[in-house]
Amino acid sequence: MKAFRFPLQRVLEWRSLQLRVEEEKLAALQQQLTSLLQLREKLAAARNRSESHLFASGAAAGSELQSWALYQARLAKQQELLKVQLAQCEKLIVEQRQRLLKARTDHRVLEQLKERRLRQWVYLNDREVEDTANEVYLAKWTREDLENKSAELA
Repeated sequence: MKAFRFPLQRVLEWRSLQLRVEEEKLAALQQQLTSLLQLREKLAAARNRSESHLFASGAAAGSELQSWALYQARLAKQQELLKVQLAQCEKLIVEQRQRLLKARTDHRVLEQLKERRLRQWVYLNDREVEDTANEVYLAKWTREDLENKSAELA
């Protein structure tokens, strides 16, 4: 009795590797998105702190207002840049999800083929065992029948 061997096992292993790589790429992109979102929150908090600090101090000198305005402008520029980075990251995540879905589909197709081939192999193997058992039974029955007939003749 031969052991089951899937002829496309190496291809299945390759597809498994591709699937893991695509999952890792998506996880990295999602981590990048999380970092960008945290940075956006930090910038908003810095902006709020600077505003509250300026207004809490009461009257501010012209140089302080100028420094505050430059700081606000720099924060606004960073927020705009961050907005672009977030949009790019979200676009990359959408594209990566599509690649991941394709990799999952390719992997699942091969797994299903392997399962189907295994079921077919089990069925044929069981049939072979059953045929062998039938042949053994018939051979034994024929031998016993011949022994009984020879005993009756003797």
